[in-house]
Amino acid sequence: MVLNDNPSVSPKTRARVKQAIQELRYIYNRSGAQLRKKRKGVVGVSICDLANPYFSEITVGIEEALGELGFALFLGHAGESVEQQGKFLNLAREHNVDGLILMPAVGTPRKIIETIADWHIPLVLVSRYVAGISTDYSGADNRAGLATATGHLLALGHKKIAFVGANAHTTTGRDRVRGYKAAMKSAGLAIPPGFIVECEATRKHGFLAAQKLFGGPGEAPTAIVCFNDLLAFGVMLGLRNMGMEPGRDCSVVGTDDVIEAALWQPGLTTMAIRPRLIGQNAGKLFHKRLESPDQRPEKVLLEPELVVRDSSWRLNR
Repeated sequence: MVLNDNPSVSPKTRARVKQAIQELRYIYNRSGAQLRKKRKGVVGVSICDLANPYFSEITVGIEEALGELGFALFLGHAGESVEQQGKFLNLAREHNVDGLILMPAVGTPRKIIETIADWHIPLVLVSRYVAGISTDYSGADNRAGLATATGHLLALGHKKIAFVGANAHTTTGRDRVRGYKAAMKSAGLAIPPGFIVECEATRKHGFLAAQKLFGGPGEAPTAIVCFNDLLAFGVMLGLRNMGMEPGRDCSVVGTDDVIEAALWQPGLTTMAIRPRLIGQNAGKLFHKRLESPDQRPEKVLLEPELVVRDSSWRLNR
């Protein structure tokens, strides 16, 4: 009762118990205690790519929110593999977790979410959702964010704006490229052939995309908006490799605002997504679902914020 902060224990008794705990070096056996309870205090958390700093920040936010509520994380790294993700989900079920927070790996089918629903445990999707499935979700308004990023470049006088990192295999990828296309359409601008580059969201692929955009026979962009900051870093390296200076010779805008974005030279203009807050919201949604399992699914979307740095310049500055 003392270790669980039961208020019915008198201060005098509480002090004696804590003194005995210290003298005996007693370690609370949480597994044994859970045998008397319906809950284990453990949440299964499957992350699509822990090596990506954006997803790592989300994980930190989840731990912060659930840790305050007394939950421990049973953590899995899918490495963008649906198969690896499935193995973890089954393992989490074997360990009888109280519920799941899932950041779906690329290509996660609806059937996986429907299977989890049949387990009758709380489920919250974070950062990515699965189309056609109604469940609790914490993320950002990615379409609006990329529309704002593209609009920033348009306001600087750019009309030849390329998009790097199109990915039709995730909801984030689809929503972000839709935001870019919507902003270009609203400005009455056609997107030249080759200006939308499909690739993985890594520095290497950003570097290669820059080479592709400026190495072909067609017209070159004056600005590039990227799916995420990692791609933007690669694009800037690619520009420098061709003797061009990011910002001055070609404006570059990223998405996510990872810590590294402010440290680059030039500093990266980007859309701040606040991944830690997305994770915290996911943890709160999970707790609400655990306490009220019959409530309607809830979506919490953060509005991205434009952070202007020196990688985006006015055209013909």
